[in-house]
Amino acid sequence: KLILLDSLLQESMSLLKNFVRANLLSLVPRHTSAIRSVSLQAPLFNHNKVTSGLSPWDDKQAVAGTNKLFDWPAYNERVYHPSGEYRPAYVCHMRDNVKYTYKKMWHISNFIRGLSVDEALKQLDFVNKKGAFVAAEVIREAQDLAVKEHNVEFRSNLWVAESFATKGMVIKGVRRHARMRMSLVRYEYMHYYVRLEEGSPPKNYWEAWGNPPFNPTRMLEDWVKDHRKKTIPFS
Repeated sequence: KLILLDSLLQESMSLLKNFVRANLLSLVPRHTSAIRSVSLQAPLFNHNKVTSGLSPWDDKQAVAGTNKLFDWPAYNERVYHPSGEYRPAYVCHMRDNVKYTYKKMWHISNFIRGLSVDEALKQLDFVNKKGAFVAAEVIREAQDLAVKEHNVEFRSNLWVAESFATKGMVIKGVRRHARMRMSLVRYEYMHYYVRLEEGSPPKNYWEAWGNPPFNPTRMLEDWVKDHRKKTIPFS
């Protein structure tokens, strides 16, 4: 039965090819002598690759070292329309799965945010923490990336526009105690992200993002106002 089905399928494909060639002969002008051969093939679909964007620069990019995919390096591949406005160059860089907690890295990432690159590296040299060493390495790598691939003329003409850390993978282990007791050990990792922007740093970091300036009285009033908006459900 399988052999008969295969022979019928081959015969139908040969008839279809002959039919297509006959129709092409009627469409080709008489003064042409060469006719291209036609081959029929089913379309190939790759269902394993799923894209979330409309362009290649919207896809996740692999990070050097672990080759894991992240959205942060994809910002370097974006192309902007020439609108005539000044848009400073920037470069996004990161390091993933560092054996350090994101809660400890929070202090260091906020410490260098809004500083120039030279000042940030100078300040990190005086911080005797592992996170400071990681942040300095990532900033230097981002400097090299900006000069080599993003046409930044001077490597010192950059400032830290964004600097933050997020939670990475957590490996859980077991620690033995006396009297046959066990406890959980958490080996936590974190991802560190940085974005360098061309130019000199702003005088006020938060005003550069359009946020209102730091005012303790106003912040206290906003906090009280938000808490007064609270309602007790089913009361």
